[in-house]
Amino acid sequence: MNLHLRLWLTNLLVLVVGLVGAATVGHGYKSKQFPKQVSRLESRYQSKESNEGKAPNPDIQTFSLDAIALFDRINDQGTALALATTLIGVSGLSLGLTHSILRPLRQIDQAAKRFNSGDMAARVPPSKIPEIHQLGLTLNSVANHLQGLEERRQQLVGDLAHELGTPLTIIQAYVEMLESGVIPISSDIWKELLEETARMSRLLEDLVTLSKIESGGMPLRLQAVSSYPLIRRVVRIFKARKWQNTCTLELDCPTQLPQVFADPDRFRRILNNLINNALTYTPEGTVAVQVEVVDDDLWIAVKDTGIGISQADLPHVFERFWRSKDSRHLRYDGSGIGLAITKRLVEVMGGAIEVSSELDEGTTFRFSLPLAGSKSERAKGVG
Repeated sequence: MNLHLRLWLTNLLVLVVGLVGAATVGHGYKSKQFPKQVSRLESRYQSKESNEGKAPNPDIQTFSLDAIALFDRINDQGTALALATTLIGVSGLSLGLTHSILRPLRQIDQAAKRFNSGDMAARVPPSKIPEIHQLGLTLNSVANHLQGLEERRQQLVGDLAHELGTPLTIIQAYVEMLESGVIPISSDIWKELLEETARMSRLLEDLVTLSKIESGGMPLRLQAVSSYPLIRRVVRIFKARKWQNTCTLELDCPTQLPQVFADPDRFRRILNNLINNALTYTPEGTVAVQVEVVDDDLWIAVKDTGIGISQADLPHVFERFWRSKDSRHLRYDGSGIGLAITKRLVEVMGGAIEVSSELDEGTTFRFSLPLAGSKSERAKGVG
């Protein structure tokens, strides 16, 4: 029973109980008291006439006036008794019904106070009233979200301390050795120091970017973007770089591609992150960028024949600061949150991203973006 109907029935029940109670008590009292009092009045008149030596023949007018006065008095008494009894009954009924409605609200208040005091496990119990039950579910959902945020905040602090610990330790060690004169200043030392400071700068920059995306503060310049020239340009830039591995980069893409509705800079960054990861974790072999149109979306896959990711690690690929244990022997100075940024950039532009992989066989990252003017673009609310 919903709250609106429950309140209406509660008011109706109180009204009916009040009216029925008042009528019942009033009628019952008057029906019993009035004949009894009239009988006493008659007896009193007969006794008075007998004492005066007269035949029992009371004065009709006087008797009528006394009977009317008696009726008024009994009617007033019955009405007062009915009102008093009804007031007590209705008050008890109202308190009981009100308590049944207020009890779940008090439980919500208590749960909110416990959560506010730091008890992250506090939740609102279910209620038989649909509206209050739905309110409880909403508050529980908010509590779950806040609890998750707190857990991620604590995890972020720990991961950040761990990630910054290594470069800071290296920098501190070099500075102490340089200060004490243990080692001379050389170009290699300066290069190492610059690399570690650059690593910290990239880490902080990526954290700021991820924070802006998650908080909705990342500005997007959504527009119709010609996808083929952008993809080809990114691939050419990577091909022009010198890599320490023997991996080859290929582009498998039709030249006539429809436009996508996206932010060109964010689109470019997504491709950069995925291609860079693929080349980094493929010491030798092939990285292929494949593009196809499926319904109202453009799907771009970055496939490599590298070291791959175990099935147990796949669910953690898009977590911040996550790196595969199988990749530790590779020198990779990334921040560890590139894939987390990539996933969120794809999602805020109305797309989806997925990953599949097998150890020692390679990995495929595949993401989509809505076509410009397509139904999926409008349905996902990115237009």
